Order: sequence, then C-alpha cells, then structure tokens
Amino acid sequence: MADEATSKTEGVALLEKCPKEQAEKFVHQILDGICDGKEPRYVDYGKIWTTEQWQSVRRGLHVTLKNFICKDFGKDEIFKELDQYSLSPDIKQVVFGCILARKDEIRAALVSNTAGITNAYLKDFDWKVKMVLASDKIAGIRKSVVSVDLDIQQDNTVRPVTVEMTKEELGNLITSLEAANKMVVQLKA
Repeated sequence: MADEATSKTEGVALLEKCPKEQAEKFVHQILDGICDGKEPRYVDYGKIWTTEQWQSVRRGLHVTLKNFICKDFGKDEIFKELDQYSLSPDIKQVVFGCILARKDEIRAALVSNTAGITNAYLKDFDWKVKMVLASDKIAGIRKSVVSVDLDIQQDNTVRPVTVEMTKEELGNLITSLEAANKMVVQLKA
C-alpha cells in the first residue's frame, strides 16, 4: 500500500519534466483515457520520459485525476493536493484547467462505467431471524441466523436469492452496502 502511494507520488511529480504545452495535451489524453479508454501513446512522449517513468506518470496521474473528480474537489483542494508533488504553479494550473473544462464529462463517464458493471439491481428484500436449536450432528446449537430474501431484477425477470447469515456476516454486509451507497451518492453529486 505504501509502495503504491509512493509510486503515485513519484509518477505525478514526473509531470514537472513535461513542457507546459505538452503537459496540457498529456493531461487531456489521460482524461480521454478515463472517459473513453483511449490512453496517450508513449511514442508521443518518449523524449520526455523513460518507459518506466512513462508508466509511472501515466498511472499516477490517472489515479489522481479520478480521485479529484470522485471526491468532488474544488480549486483549493486540488491545488493543496498537487502541492505534495512539488509541481510548478504553471503545471498545477494546467491540471486544474483541464479538470475544470471536463469535470461534467469525466463525472458522467465514471458514473456510466460504474453503472455498466451490471444491469441487475435489487428490487425488493425481506428478512427473518431464525433460531437454530440443533442439527443432525450437534444436539444443542442455539444460534440465531438471519435469512435475507433478495429479489434481483435483471432485464424483465426477477430472480429470488436467499442468503442465511450469522450476526457478524450480516454486520459485514450492511457495512459493505453502506460504503457502496456512499460512493453512489458521491458520484451522483
């Protein structure tokens, strides 16, 4: 995890090696990659970075720009985040200008990519608490189990799914669903 953060920091910091005019083109191409998957080509920037630096700056900037949009950073927050990469004021302004110009397009692409993962959604649910008193192997269990019935809508069909969970498993599911809901709310904002 720390190596990933260091790699991202070093990658974004390498943007400083790029002349301002090319930096703007490069940032827009990274944003194109986020929107439609068309990434910049090394051939166009081979005189600026080595192949390792190229991979690092491309990955680091991609993650950083997505983060700015997902967290809905404003100008001050973006500049504050960019300060940690020791970028010149000109390069920071280029990055901010590119984000500002395409913020709605990028947000729409991120929401579309997220929604495109599946076209199935939860239509309805029901739950019951059951007490398991015994099984064929153990005479006395006395354990509570939650039975959750999910109705999953996909296209025009509803598929019932039943899941039995312990209290701990239910807590994990609720935590995961709350986190997913939080991300959806952030992307919609």
